Amino acid sequence: MSFIKDNYYMLVYAITLFVSLASYRKYYDTVLKYFPIIIAYTFFNEVLGYLVRTYDEISFFQNVQYSNFNDVIYNIYALIFFAFFYRVYWQLIHNKRYKKYIFSFFFIFLIAYIVSTFFQNPLETNLYYALAISSWLLVICIVLYFKDKKELDEDIYQAHNLMFWVSLALFIFYSIFPVIYVIGYTQYEIWVKYDLRSLLNVLIVIMYTLFIFGFLKSRKLAFR
Repeated sequence: MSFIKDNYYMLVYAITLFVSLASYRKYYDTVLKYFPIIIAYTFFNEVLGYLVRTYDEISFFQNVQYSNFNDVIYNIYALIFFAFFYRVYWQLIHNKRYKKYIFSFFFIFLIAYIVSTFFQNPLETNLYYALAISSWLLVICIVLYFKDKKELDEDIYQAHNLMFWVSLALFIFYSIFPVIYVIGYTQYEIWVKYDLRSLLNVLIVIMYTLFIFGFLKSRKLAFR
């Protein structure tokens, strides 16, 4: 019970994965066709991270000193997650100038992670500055997506379009998440004092709840 109490957001991952598969026929031939894989990857990555962090016998390193280090799996996860969504928005946006921006964002994202490895060991710590840059670049991609909608004389609010709910969820989470995360690694006393971990968990639940709502409410013909 303590596991569920401390990691209740993982239950939301599992529910979201189930709903995403149950409604897969609505978007199986869209740019989000691999989204359930990303959700499953997120869920199992979190479970693995918890096991490595909690049990010394489960580790990526032979050195006991590093037995509970799990940041490497989160660094790899971030590369896959952001690359996936940059491509999603690049494919959906019609404005060629915006597409070029996103193409540039992808290289900035890669450079941020490469440069970070010169100052931080990705096996021992999360590359949080690169993660913050990648997050805000994704937020800009979402803004460009909505701006593209307006230029096409489409409503931004599209209740039956799965991408609207996915974009809204990502925008809310990744606008705030980088600030909290960087504070957690650089100003740990503030992280503890204001219980920012709980805030982060709440943001995760909000994001995945919006995903679930999108899966349930979306219609195949409304996807764009």
